[in-house]
Amino acid sequence: MRNLTEELTREDFKLGMPLLEAAVAGAVLGFRPNDREMRAQAKRCWEMLKPQLTQHLLSEDETLLPWARGKAGFPPDVIKRIKERHRELRSLLRQLVGVSFADDPDPIVATAGKALCVLAVKLDDLIDSEEVRLLPALRRMLFA
Repeated sequence: MRNLTEELTREDFKLGMPLLEAAVAGAVLGFRPNDREMRAQAKRCWEMLKPQLTQHLLSEDETLLPWARGKAGFPPDVIKRIKERHRELRSLLRQLVGVSFADDPDPIVATAGKALCVLAVKLDDLIDSEEVRLLPALRRMLFA
């Protein structure tokens, strides 16, 4: 469990700049889907974020949250909040799966760009929440 919390912290830290770039590219594409530079940036960001996000969600949902739920003193409202945010992220992921930022028509890219921007912002919020609530609580439990 200690290794998992350290791994999640490292993953969260590595996502900072790609999240910002994804949010910018997504916002621009939402209004100007024909912007080739932003399409390329969105494609790079999405290709980098997708596997990390998928792995991160699986790690937390299948290992960390069930373990934390069974521990006395761990706030159930924190777990509930994180699970709800994970559902929101999965909904956004479904909107992006199969989209080609390089080749799809402008209307599809505009919709996907907006979803990418919202995903980046929500993921950043989730990371902040985990850093403030989840990971410190887990560390206290592990090192107590």
